[in-house]
This record gives sequence, C-alpha cells and structure tokens, in this order.
Amino acid sequence: MVPTWLQRIILGLSGGKGDTEARRLRSAFGAKFGIWFKDAMILKRALTHRSCLEPDGNDVSNERLEFLGDSVLGVIASDHLFRSMAEANEGELTKARSRIVNKNSLGRIGINLGILDLLIYAREELREDERALTTLSADALEAVIGAIYLDQGYDRVSEFVIKRIVEPVGDSVPEELLSDYKSRLQEVCQASFKLQPDYRIVKRVGPEHRKIFHVVVRIKGETYGFGSGRSRKEAEQVAAGQALLNLSSETT
Repeated sequence: MVPTWLQRIILGLSGGKGDTEARRLRSAFGAKFGIWFKDAMILKRALTHRSCLEPDGNDVSNERLEFLGDSVLGVIASDHLFRSMAEANEGELTKARSRIVNKNSLGRIGINLGILDLLIYAREELREDERALTTLSADALEAVIGAIYLDQGYDRVSEFVIKRIVEPVGDSVPEELLSDYKSRLQEVCQASFKLQPDYRIVKRVGPEHRKIFHVVVRIKGETYGFGSGRSRKEAEQVAAGQALLNLSSETT
C-alpha cells in the first residue's frame, strides 16, 4: 500500500475531505468496477481533464496521474507477459506489450469501459472529434490506473489492469495479425495492388518528452487505418493493424 505522505506529495493534496462531485464519482466508479476509493479526491483528479478547468482556478487536471499510470501500466503489462509468455524472446515480448500500452488500444478500451461517461471534460467542444475522444479516453484510463495504485496499492491495480486491459487486448486481436503489422500490410499491398502503403503523420500532441504521434496509412489514395503512439513507429504499427482489419473485412 502506498503511504499517505507519498500520495500527498504526488498529488499535492491538502487532505481527504472530498466534495459532492468526488463522492458521486466514487460511488459511480465503485458500482461499475467494484473498486471503492478511500480518498475520493484522488479519483476526482484522475477524472478531471484540463479542458474543463478555469484558467485561474485552483483545480488540477489528471496529467500528473496520467504520467504515473503510464509507468504503472508498463510494469504490470511487462510482468504479466514475462510470466505468461515463457518461451517468447525480448522482441516478441516488446511487440506484445506495445499492443497493450499504445494509445489506440487504451482509448478503445477506455471507451468500452465507459470512462468517458465518468470523465469531467469539455463535452460540447470534443464530442464530435473521434480521434480526440480516443486520446482523451486513453489518457483518463492511465490516470485512473495511477489513482488506483495510490489509493489501493499494487495488487489491486494489477488485478484491474490484467482483467480490464491486458486480457481484452489479447482476446481482440486475430492470431494472424499478432506479429509485425507493417510487414504484413506491406506484403498484402504488394500482392494485391502492386504498391506500398503510404504512412503520414497528421498530428503531434504533447511536450517533447511525452509526445504522441497520430498517423494515417493510405492505400490507393484512401485512408485505411489510423494509429497513435509514443513514437512514429508505434503509431504506424497500430495504423497498419487497423488497415489489415479493414482490408480483411472488404474481402469477407
């Protein structure tokens, strides 16, 4: 269990008094996931996006918790894969982990889990932007992971991550697509169309040390896949995987 003094240093909290909104979120989150926060303010902060904050207000967004949750997720995913993939080499483990921690996977999982229903954000501004909502969902899910770790400890957050993120990602990807998406897409495009897929960066978001790349892959002038990740290579792999699924659906 993470000690209270460390919680306060990381979050900058003055105590665990909470407020009406924090208690509402604790009840809603507990009912949905079976995790009841001891400090409701930690959960509120994890579910508060900067888009809804007043410029001169005292409230703080979920960005610091997102930073922590990103690291916690990486450790849990790596530990789980190391134990469950006993015969895998480093490269195979790295690919498996990248499927779990990339922004597209996290965003879709967060949306499916209903994270956006709990998130406090500028809904009117962002509700029509599917890409922004995917990133918003991924960031919030990472922040929630960080909050669970602080409030409930490693064992509890590990249980949440494996059940809600690691296992669904493994179950949702067809076996033939689990290797190198870009190489596979290149082979398919060469065999079917006698051309190579075209990857383009459409947006870069965030500071230099935590930049998120958004990439599209185009085939025959049409967009077949979109991906985001913490490097251009990771984003291209995600986009290629989506393109393979879209190409597969065209032939079925």
